[in-house]
Amino acid sequence: MSLRQWAGWVLCAGLVVAPAFAADPRLAVDLDHGWRFQQSSDLTGVESPSFDDSTWSAVDVPHTWNRLGNPGTTRAPSTNTVQGIGWYRLRFAAPRRPERDSRYFLQFDGVGAIADVWLNGHYLGKHAGAFSRFRFDATAAIQPSGENVLVVRADNSRPRPGSSTAAVIPLSGDFFIFGGIYRGVTLVMTRSAHVDLLDYGGPGVYARTDAILPTSAAVRVSSRVVNDGPRSVEVSVETAIEDAAGHVVASISSPKVALTAKVAVVPAHLTVPNPRLWQGMKDPYLYRVVVTLRSVRGEILDRVRQPLGLRQVAFDPDKGFFLNGEHVFLRGVSMHQDRPVNGWAISSADQEQDFDYLVDLGGNAVRLAHYQHDARSYEIADERGIVVWAEIPLVNQVSFDGSAASEALAANATQQLLELIRQNYNHPSIAAWSIANEVDLLATLSKGPSKPLSLLESLHRLAKSEDPGRFTTLADCCEVGLSPNGAGDTANTAPRDAVVGVTDLVGYNRYFGWYSGKFSDFGVMLDAAHARHPRLPISVSEYGAGAALTQHSDDPLGGPINPHGRPHPEEYQELYHEASWRTLESRPYLWGVFIWNLFDFASDSRAEGDLTDINEKGLVSYDRTTLKDAFYFYRASWSAKPTLHLVGRRYTDRSYAVLDVKAYSNATAARLTLNGHDEGVAPCTEGICLWRDIHLVQGSNELRATANIGGVQASDDLRWMFSGSPAVVRIKAGDISGYVAADTVRYGSDMYFVGGEGKGIDPPDTPPAKRSVVEAADPRLYDSFREGEFSYRIPVPDGRYQITARFVEPVARSAGERVFDVDVNGRRALKAFDVFAAAGGKLKAIERTFSASSDHGTLVVSFRPTRGEAVVSSLAVTPIKP
Repeated sequence: MSLRQWAGWVLCAGLVVAPAFAADPRLAVDLDHGWRFQQSSDLTGVESPSFDDSTWSAVDVPHTWNRLGNPGTTRAPSTNTVQGIGWYRLRFAAPRRPERDSRYFLQFDGVGAIADVWLNGHYLGKHAGAFSRFRFDATAAIQPSGENVLVVRADNSRPRPGSSTAAVIPLSGDFFIFGGIYRGVTLVMTRSAHVDLLDYGGPGVYARTDAILPTSAAVRVSSRVVNDGPRSVEVSVETAIEDAAGHVVASISSPKVALTAKVAVVPAHLTVPNPRLWQGMKDPYLYRVVVTLRSVRGEILDRVRQPLGLRQVAFDPDKGFFLNGEHVFLRGVSMHQDRPVNGWAISSADQEQDFDYLVDLGGNAVRLAHYQHDARSYEIADERGIVVWAEIPLVNQVSFDGSAASEALAANATQQLLELIRQNYNHPSIAAWSIANEVDLLATLSKGPSKPLSLLESLHRLAKSEDPGRFTTLADCCEVGLSPNGAGDTANTAPRDAVVGVTDLVGYNRYFGWYSGKFSDFGVMLDAAHARHPRLPISVSEYGAGAALTQHSDDPLGGPINPHGRPHPEEYQELYHEASWRTLESRPYLWGVFIWNLFDFASDSRAEGDLTDINEKGLVSYDRTTLKDAFYFYRASWSAKPTLHLVGRRYTDRSYAVLDVKAYSNATAARLTLNGHDEGVAPCTEGICLWRDIHLVQGSNELRATANIGGVQASDDLRWMFSGSPAVVRIKAGDISGYVAADTVRYGSDMYFVGGEGKGIDPPDTPPAKRSVVEAADPRLYDSFREGEFSYRIPVPDGRYQITARFVEPVARSAGERVFDVDVNGRRALKAFDVFAAAGGKLKAIERTFSASSDHGTLVVSFRPTRGEAVVSSLAVTPIKP
């Protein structure tokens, strides 16, 4: 019985008091309520039972003192990113037990990142690692009757040479290490003879499916049993397998086992008749292993229950992933575990909701990155048939100076891998143990060499020894020689160990079109990896792009993205995922893909998009209230659930009167109406329905899409406002997000262009102190440009127009380096124009004005270079009154 479901608890004189012991052989009592907390690195004597904590804050656990991640471009006043020491104290009374041989264990499901624990002034021990369950034997220190004082010192100090966390993984990472007792605390009581509770936080019972035939399945169970009493005792170990209804389908009892203080491993071999397999989302059927310890008199001394899913997994380097002999393409996402305000201190309901989003998306796999997640997440994956990539927090580096891992850090990584495997061994959802993520990243950033190989090889061997039936993997960021044309592979990089191939499988973290390269590079790189490693099953373990809910683009191809800064238009994330998924789904050798990320998450190194301290690559907002448009693209592509979603509902105030309308849908076709007027039927190809050149009216524009999806009528509505005039078009060339000029005149982002390349005066991530200064009344109007040979096809009503073109020379050092002509509707408007010569130098603004008449509702402005490349910073089209 677990007292997490027992309503009989009372609070008496400040003590948590448990009801009398029930008849179950093992009792688990939650200690989540009634704690006192103080964040301080200067306190002494706190571990003493007599210490006065009356002025401390009253808290319940799960709890963290850290708060970060907020909308806006500056940190909120409530932010707390302090990393250091937090103290917790709890007074409680232990449940009454009649047996004299009772044993008491304290279980902590997660403390960030190092925990020191005292009970009644007795030091129980230390645990290093923020993500694993750990237990201490508290029998010698506990008061079975009366008051007990439990004290925990939590330390999430930032890792650096000489710090308390210098040998605790992760040493770095693009996520924040929250401090505190952020998962539950439990007092576990057993008899002296019991299933081992000190096996790296594991259950002590480990089941493995050896063989599956149509009529039977062979299951091997190993149970670790121990006697903590002063004398040897004889017990029998009964092992049973129950079906989902609780009926015993196989059982076996061991001969008598003489138990001493030394752990005895008792094997059992069982046969399940007519097995019902764990078939992923198709049929996630679960059996249960029940191990019972009995005395020679037949008394039940202990009982442990663990999940069992009968399944076989395989990975093929050419054909991908197979579950029970059936090919399954793993459509996955990555998840972090944090939420606003509560950080890592999340609930079971939070985890259920996260998996609800994954299932709604149409995903069938999850990468629980970059660390051991709460036990409930693995249980949910079992229950829902989600295939899991499980991981330890060996992230980015194995040392501070690029050398091989120290003995202490290697020991901590080994410990955390053992904890991950033993605590989660019995979950059928887990297909692979991941031993590292991007451990050669710093070599790519030219911050020193990367020498993780020895540690990785050791961890791989350990995982295979612990669990021969599963596969190992790692996530690679930077394998040399795979970038298209070799670009960026060797220049300005430090020496590194080759890590791909150490594990059974590999995942590639790649962001073509975001951090580097073009969308089209993705497929080239993957094919090169497959050719280089023909016998290695490969996946894509990360790909993604940021999306700010309040930042938008009229055409996300209009200019360069600034991946580490602002803005991050939501429309660019849509485009990124459309292009990336087309590349990934067409490569059958991939065993799976994992979007980075399903949810926005906290990272104190991020100041991007419209958020602070948040990585906003999620398909869902940090608070889980908003599904970004790209979420619906995947639901249309992955799920059978009828989906029809008009894109752009947060970009309500539109810059231009003529634009394309897009919807994501798994319909074959959809119809659009605008203010009740029929705009026609568009085919829906690869999840995308597109209506070209829709003309908005001034004021409110009500759009409605309808479709029949497998006999289900679906519809979606949104409203856009257009406050401008169809006859006025102002374009900020080379800009992905548009601009309101100093005179309050609005320029839309680059739009209506054909050819050329959108650029900025300064490349993305240029520090403010090094940014170029344009000599102009409004320099921001000139900080982007389109360059090359290109034209603009600008839709305007028929009439006579004035066109004002603004220019700045971004790079030329003398006149004559850049010369071009400008034509409007085929007639020369500017001849042999030299921006440098006309403006009197580089980075000096100049404008030219000319007039033309629209031709069938279009002005075609063409830029034709005769020497170098043509360039323009903005275009303003306004009607000429008769």
